[in-house]
Amino acid sequence: MTMSIETYLFENNQLNEAFLNCPYEYYDHEFRRVAVDFNWKQVVQSTVNNIVRAYVETPLLMRSNVDTLQLISKHWTKIDRNLFYSVQQFLSISAIVIDHLLSFLSMNKQSFDSNHGFLEDGASGIVTTLKGKDRHEAIVLEKLLLEVDEPLLQTYYDVAKRYYYEKNGSLPHQIEVIDLLNAKRYVHFSNLEEEQQHFLTTT
Repeated sequence: MTMSIETYLFENNQLNEAFLNCPYEYYDHEFRRVAVDFNWKQVVQSTVNNIVRAYVETPLLMRSNVDTLQLISKHWTKIDRNLFYSVQQFLSISAIVIDHLLSFLSMNKQSFDSNHGFLEDGASGIVTTLKGKDRHEAIVLEKLLLEVDEPLLQTYYDVAKRYYYEKNGSLPHQIEVIDLLNAKRYVHFSNLEEEQQHFLTTT
């Protein structure tokens, strides 16, 4: 019987952070059985992670579209074009991802302040605390990924919840994944009571 990716990762805890940071190596190699060397998907995802981290740490007054584009360019120029199948592919991917990344960051620049942080220990993603009308706080994990499909998306939710629970003893209320190539946002709401009980009995 084939082991699920969730079981594989849960039984190899050191992989959780690497998977959340960049899921493509583990997902493609271990479960899609695709031979994977270090490739353009991984380097683009790593670059996006670095850009988002730098952006969140940038003062609000330095988040104009011009400043943000300069920040993106600073990191993007470090990408090795030889990892792509062709110059045309590099240019096409770059144009799409940079456009969507700039748009996302610009629309959310007021949201990312000092109360927002990253998942610890290298599992790069934004952690947001929102206050609802009842003043109760809701924890939202937000991650920008290059591209997702349904199986990868579901796996990402499961691993992120497990990781956050093991670090904090509680579950995030919401997980948002932004697909940069397709400009789509996916939102997952946790069933807190049911899922927390599940984690209590399996940890």
